[in-house]
Amino acid sequence: MVRVRVRGITATAVSKILLDKGYSIVQASDIIRKRFDLETDNSPADVTIKDSSEDELLVLGFFNDGKKVFDDLVDSLEYVFEWVSPIGLYSIHVGIVKEKILDKCIVELGNNIEGILFNCRHNTGDKIVVSIDKAPVKPGEKPRLSYRLRVVGEYVSLIYGSSTLSISEHIRDRSKREYLLAIATAKLIGSGLGIHFRSSSMYGSREDIEREIDELKRKLMEIIDRAKNIDDPPQTIYEGEFIGLIGLTSLAKEKLDLYRGEVVSTMPRHHSFKSCSGVLSELVDFIEQLISVNNSLKDFLVNAIDRYIAEKLLVMPRVRIIHKKPDGSVHELTPGYIRSVEKRDYGLEVILTRTIRSNGMYDGLNVEKKEGDIDYMVVRSNEWFISHNYYRRDEWIGTYININTPPEILPGLIKYHDLLVDIIIKPGNEPEIIDLEEFDKYCEENIISEKLCNSTREKIDEVINNVEKYIYRPS
Repeated sequence: MVRVRVRGITATAVSKILLDKGYSIVQASDIIRKRFDLETDNSPADVTIKDSSEDELLVLGFFNDGKKVFDDLVDSLEYVFEWVSPIGLYSIHVGIVKEKILDKCIVELGNNIEGILFNCRHNTGDKIVVSIDKAPVKPGEKPRLSYRLRVVGEYVSLIYGSSTLSISEHIRDRSKREYLLAIATAKLIGSGLGIHFRSSSMYGSREDIEREIDELKRKLMEIIDRAKNIDDPPQTIYEGEFIGLIGLTSLAKEKLDLYRGEVVSTMPRHHSFKSCSGVLSELVDFIEQLISVNNSLKDFLVNAIDRYIAEKLLVMPRVRIIHKKPDGSVHELTPGYIRSVEKRDYGLEVILTRTIRSNGMYDGLNVEKKEGDIDYMVVRSNEWFISHNYYRRDEWIGTYININTPPEILPGLIKYHDLLVDIIIKPGNEPEIIDLEEFDKYCEENIISEKLCNSTREKIDEVINNVEKYIYRPS
């Protein structure tokens, strides 16, 4: 049974998903053990899942186990961005120096992957043994390489090419740290090897840790011997760890809400609001306490929090707009100012105004941009679009409809995951779809999940067939 350690604000929902699929949850927090009635199990984890940012889950672990956990989470959450490193973290390679620029080498690793090695001591054409110090997870990233070779176990990592000793930041007990230091001194003195004690080592017996150190020593020496005898690089000689990120759209957070709701009282948009921390996060805790006592209050309280957000938007009319793309980049648009906020059946409708401050061209519309033009930006929760309606005084210049996951509307902030496709509407012209090829590319590469790709195509057709619905005409 694969053992998984889960941390972060999604811990209850993720634990529910994994327990239903037959995984074992280890090193669980007190609250997770209580919610799932789990026995204490401090076994070392094969895979760790934790928040990488407010909208991303990091999955890291032994290669096959990590990949399986990642795929099962994607299948359960459905509407996600998927970023997986094509090469293992700490994997070891015999590569070829393709190019040297000052002290930086570009190293060919095989499978059309090139890595960057700083402080390179080799020359172009040399065979070189390197490991992956930083894995490329998102598109466009390159592996960062190191001469230090690391093999990873359940309790420790051993490092060839460094004699440093480090202990996980999660091990804070001074006596435990001194105990681990004594083990390292006894086992590695004079070896020239470095060691990192993983967080699981706080639970390991001396016998188990020492046994693993001996096993990893042998493994490391075998890898080094094998590397010396490889005459036909590039080759991978140690696969390292699986590493992947799951981009949590608003729809994936709704899925997390549903899974959490099977375990404990959970209000809609729990994971969206909790990612904000602060007052909104505390309000969610309070509301869920009330719901746990009287579930009939749920609809009333959910409407109340919408009214709270609407009021905060009106009080703080300057709104940040965060736009997250499938390549992993995050863009902050020019802030908007609240024109109106309305409570609708589907949630909130927010109209923002943005005043154009520079000249140029409007992307997609191919219309000249002039200082003083107004963008009326329409944002509706539970809708798969944001529309930009450009006006020059009373003249409608055109509308640019961005297809995206339903936006998260929060006090002073609107954020969404961009799905790349845009629909252009100009006076007297038929609507035009642009950037569909880029969207298809990310779907083919499985960066946009299959469910999200299929749903996006349906939404594109819906917008095209009802374009008038998406044009805003200020009164």
